[in-house]
Amino acid sequence: MFMYEIDENGIIKGYSKKVVRKYSDMKEFFQWKREDNPTIYEVYECEKKGLNFATTIIFPGRVGKEYFMTKGHVHKKKADEIYIGVKGKGLILLQSKDDFLSFEIKKNIIIHVPENYAHRTVNIGDENLVFLAVYASDAGHDYDFIKRKGFRKIVIEKNGKHALAENPKW
Repeated sequence: MFMYEIDENGIIKGYSKKVVRKYSDMKEFFQWKREDNPTIYEVYECEKKGLNFATTIIFPGRVGKEYFMTKGHVHKKKADEIYIGVKGKGLILLQSKDDFLSFEIKKNIIIHVPENYAHRTVNIGDENLVFLAVYASDAGHDYDFIKRKGFRKIVIEKNGKHALAENPKW
């Protein structure tokens, strides 16, 4: 297929793989705890001739003060990635050995994630955050690095707004 469509919910029509991340899959990534087990995010992925593209839908919500987010990862191989905002409002956190950056992600915003940067996306809005990611199929994902230490900063709710705070695990 040469053309794909993202429906009104953020799902790629004709996707080949669906990943669902619930709180129970991610509780080690958050600073606070919850008793229930909501879905944090879903990924709808396609792989075509060495290229992967996927929409991620992060639902609105928090675990304690921390907003719902993706696990975050760094690529196992040197590979860049492109994120394109489709719907909603969020932040993307980028971190390398010596650098930490955050950018707003929303509709029609394009974020370039350079090789060797760990990245995580956070929904800071009241509606679903949807974005399209495009990357090399063989890039690989290392989640364990993030699971052990996290990112330098976490995104929390403070006085009704989002704020970056120091990660106590860092």
